[in-house]
Amino acid sequence: GNVCFEANGKNGQPAGNPGADGVPDGFPDPVHKYRAVEIEMNRRFSNNWQLLANWRIARVTGNFEGHFRNDNGQTDPAISSLFDFTAGDFGLLGDQFAVGPLNTDRRHIVNIYGSYAFSESGFARALRRLNLGAGLHMESGLPISEFLAHPVYLNRGEVPLGGRGKLGRTPFFTRLDLHADYPFKISERVKLRFAADFFNVNNSTEVRQPNEFRESTAGQLNPDFLQPRRFYLPFYMRLGIRLDF
Repeated sequence: GNVCFEANGKNGQPAGNPGADGVPDGFPDPVHKYRAVEIEMNRRFSNNWQLLANWRIARVTGNFEGHFRNDNGQTDPAISSLFDFTAGDFGLLGDQFAVGPLNTDRRHIVNIYGSYAFSESGFARALRRLNLGAGLHMESGLPISEFLAHPVYLNRGEVPLGGRGKLGRTPFFTRLDLHADYPFKISERVKLRFAADFFNVNNSTEVRQPNEFRESTAGQLNPDFLQPRRFYLPFYMRLGIRLDF
């Protein structure tokens, strides 16, 4: 059977179900709240151009992520250590049960994509059949926390010290991508198209995720604490040839 607990810490299952003793268990309620609003503006392709844009404003707060833990990379589902032990009298679990911004709490994401196709007859006939595109992606940073090792299991990255997100956030990230393609007509039905894609033209290489583990194991400090773990990819490009028929 399943065991469920009410806000007062008592098991609210009907009598006869496993664990339905009505005795407070010492655990707070697990909390995971996602709230978001998204604004979209789309213009479908017409008169040679199109534009797609959206802006998402969101918050993710709580004291557990769900089946997986992205904050410490635990990928085995539904067996994290978050609710294995109560807080106790010695504070060994830090602020593990405190509600705060979860590690995927990205407040703002903005995407703007557009393209323009030069026609056979227009103000720039020299560019006829050329197709140009651009994409702008912007996102605010993620919370940075300080994690101690678990006092019982000794695993690193388990106990948030001082609350989730206490060390601020990663930098705001902006990326501009560009695209161009041009078809050469071989026959009425066959075209050879040359394409070029340029990613992260502004070469933004902000830190995507720092090392948030204060301890490598219980009682042993981690020398790489707050050092970069992941970066956004720097500028790169892709060239291609496509046969359309």
